[in-house]
Amino acid sequence: MKNIKNKIGSILCWIALFGSVSCSKDSLRDVFKRQTDQMSFDYISESKVMNIASSEKWTVVSSNEWIKVTPTAGEGGQQEKTIELTVLHNRGDQRSGVVTISNSKKSYDVSIVQSQGNLTLDKAFVASSFTVNQDITGAKVTIPYLKGSDDDFVNVTATLQGPGASGISIENLEDYKLQVGDGFIPLELSGVTKATGEIQIDLDVSIPSRNLTQKFIVKSRVKVEGGVDPLESPTVEVIKLLPRLAVLDWGKYVKGSGISRKFELELAATQYGAPIRRYASQSDWLSSTSIGTGSYFFDHNRFVFGDLKPQTTYWFRLVHKTINSTNVDSDITYYMFTTPAEEVRGANVILYKDFDDFWFGGGVIYQAFGVQPTEAQIRAALDPRTDIAKSTDFRTMSWNNNLGSTFSGNLGPNNAPLLYEAYWDGANYGSNFSSSNYGGWYGENAFPATGAMRMGAATSPGYLTTPKLTALKASSDIMVTINSAPYFEPYHSWGEDGLRHYIIIEGDGVIVDGGATMRVKESDQKVVVECTSNVNPINNGPLYTTTKTTTHKIKVTGATTNTRIRISSLPYNASAARVRFWLDDIKVEKL
Repeated sequence: MKNIKNKIGSILCWIALFGSVSCSKDSLRDVFKRQTDQMSFDYISESKVMNIASSEKWTVVSSNEWIKVTPTAGEGGQQEKTIELTVLHNRGDQRSGVVTISNSKKSYDVSIVQSQGNLTLDKAFVASSFTVNQDITGAKVTIPYLKGSDDDFVNVTATLQGPGASGISIENLEDYKLQVGDGFIPLELSGVTKATGEIQIDLDVSIPSRNLTQKFIVKSRVKVEGGVDPLESPTVEVIKLLPRLAVLDWGKYVKGSGISRKFELELAATQYGAPIRRYASQSDWLSSTSIGTGSYFFDHNRFVFGDLKPQTTYWFRLVHKTINSTNVDSDITYYMFTTPAEEVRGANVILYKDFDDFWFGGGVIYQAFGVQPTEAQIRAALDPRTDIAKSTDFRTMSWNNNLGSTFSGNLGPNNAPLLYEAYWDGANYGSNFSSSNYGGWYGENAFPATGAMRMGAATSPGYLTTPKLTALKASSDIMVTINSAPYFEPYHSWGEDGLRHYIIIEGDGVIVDGGATMRVKESDQKVVVECTSNVNPINNGPLYTTTKTTTHKIKVTGATTNTRIRISSLPYNASAARVRFWLDDIKVEKL
C-alpha cells in the first residue's frame, strides 16, 4: 500500500512540477527537469524567467556573451528554481545562442533566438504645401526610424532647392540621440516663403554606430493662398531617345477642351541649374501662327530636342502656361533622361547620315513640336552649331513645319552659308553645284526638320543626293539602306501623300536587288519603293503613336568613287496623289 502511495505521489509531483503542488524530498530523487527547450526574445534588451527542477546541485552556463543568466548555480531540493535570462540589445541580424543546464548526471541545451534589430530609416515626409508669404518656422521635415537604440546618434545635412525655397531654411542635425525602438528624426524649417513653386529638400543621413548612410529627396510646394488654382502639372515621359535626339511627351490634347496649349520648355544639365535651352515665348500650339485650328490637328503634346550629346544626362523642365483668368501657370514638372552612347559603325559603313544634329523644325517622324527660328533669323549669321543659337528663345511650331531648302533660295549657301556648312559639309565640298567636280550633298525642295528631311513641296517634287562615295577605292558592291515615310497631315481630308518614291543610282553602279519594298524597277539604276501607310482610314488620323518609317535595302554592284545615291519623290502630277515624303537614316555599306 505504501509503494502504491509513493508511486501516486511521484506522478502528481511530475504533473505539478511547476505548479503549486509540493512534493516530498523522497519523491524528487533523481529528478532533473526544465520548463522549455527554446526561448524567443525581441531585438531589444529583454529578460525572461525559466523554471527548473533538480534533485541535486545544478549549473547554468551561457555560450554567448549577449545572453546573461542569473543565478548561474543552485542547490538541489524539493522546490523548483527560477532563473532569469537576459539578452542584450541586438543591433544586427537575427541571432541564436545556447544556454546549458547541467547537474552531475545530465545536461540540457536550451536554444535562445533573438529577432533582428537592424536600424532602418523610412521615407522622409513634410507638409505637402505651404502658402506664399507664410511664416513656416516650426514646421518639420520628419524621418521615421525603426529599431533604434539609445546609443545611436544621427547626423543629417539638409539642403533646399527649387523656386519655392526662396526665403526659408532648414536646420542640420549633429549627434541627435535616438530612443530605443521606433521614433522620428525631426528637422525644423524656418523663415517666410517668398515665391510659389516646388521645394526640394535633399537629406544626407549618417549613423556612424550602424555604419549607415542614406539619402532622401522630399518635395513640397508653395502655392498662392486663396485665388485661382494652378493648372495641373503635366506628367512627362520620353517616347524616343537616341544618342543625339530626344522626344518628350506629356499626354494627348483634347481638341475643343478650352485648355491652354502653351508651354514653357527648358533643358538643363541639372534639375535646378541654368537652362541649356529655353523656349518660353512661343505661340500657343492652337493658334493660327503654329498649328491651325481648322483642317488638321496634332493629338499629342510633344517636343523634340535635336543635336544633343551622347551619354549625357539632361533635365527637362516644363510649365503649362495659362491663357485666361480662371487659373494660373502649373508648377514645374521635372523629368530626367540620359542619352545612349553613339552607335559604333563598322569600317564597312562608308556613308551615314541620320539628321539628328538638326535641331529646328518639328520632329516629323515623331509627331512632335519643335523650335523654329525664322528664315530672317537664320540669314542673320545664325550658326546652328553654337550653344548660343540652340539656347535662343525662338518660337515653337507644329511638327510638320520646316524651313526652306538649304541648297537654294533664301536659305541657300549664298544667303545662309553657316547653315549649309553645318548640315551639308559646305566647307569641304563648296557650293558650286553646277560644276562637274562638285561631289557633295545636293537637293531640290529638300527641307530639313529636326531628325528628318522632307522631300517635295505641295505642288513640286523634291530630292536629296548624297556625296560621291569617295571612300571606295575600287569597283565594289554596296548596300544602300534608308528609312522613309509618306507625308501626312492628320485629320486632313486627304490624310497622307502617296506611298511611293524613287531610289536612284547616279554615276557608276547597277541595282541588282531592289529589296522587299521595291514595287517597280524602272531601269538598272532606278527603282520605285513603297512605304507603309500611317493613316487611320476611318478618320484620317494617325494610325500609330509615332510615324512608322519603312526600311528600304537596295543592293548595288559596280559602285565606284563616282557613284551617288539620289532619294527622290515621284514626278508631280496635278491629277495624281501628292508625292511628298519624309526621309531619315541614310546608310551605305561596302559588301
